[in-house]
Amino acid sequence: MNIVETEALKQSLSNEARVLYSLYLRPLWTQNSQKITIKNKAVLFLLNTKEKRITRGRQITELFVELSEVGLVKFESDIDFSKSLNNKQVELPLSQIPKNINSNELHQQHQAITIDWRPSTDYFDMLCKLVGVIEIDYGADELGEFIAYWLGRPEMTQTPYQWTQKFVLQLKQRRMKNPSNYGQSKTGHQWVTPKAGLVFDQNVEKLVNQYSEKK
Repeated sequence: MNIVETEALKQSLSNEARVLYSLYLRPLWTQNSQKITIKNKAVLFLLNTKEKRITRGRQITELFVELSEVGLVKFESDIDFSKSLNNKQVELPLSQIPKNINSNELHQQHQAITIDWRPSTDYFDMLCKLVGVIEIDYGADELGEFIAYWLGRPEMTQTPYQWTQKFVLQLKQRRMKNPSNYGQSKTGHQWVTPKAGLVFDQNVEKLVNQYSEKK
């Protein structure tokens, strides 16, 4: 397991989701290095060795949704989480992080976010592709909302990579829930614009102030 996966597992996840990834999915991926076919029976056996806490397929699906939201697993875009995931295939995108990434870069330069923060150009596109963000672009409103939220939490310090990872995961979660404007259409589970928009830096500060006032 690489350092990027470890950092993702430290995010807000249930212990069952962490066990599912670390002890079920990751060993299978290491052996096969390809898509993993989910077997609910094997998952239930692993998670219920001491006491029965996970008993239904729906509970297993919820664990996979948790992992998907932090970018640890990726399904086909047409996956239906209202149905059983038994025999469905899943990928582990963060396990595919290029080996030439310097691990020191992931730990150095911890700092709080600033109003002029921008995602790292070294990692943004790569992370979007790995975790399945369809539209690899972002708008001033998406950036402003992210900056405003973390400006209110100055005790949080992260490396440039970690901030970029948080931003990419927020983009994915945001676009899975609601469109950011009326011109968007849904592709798979995500809302996207027919033509990718540009980030207008001059609007970001105004939007940060707007979101900050709402808090």
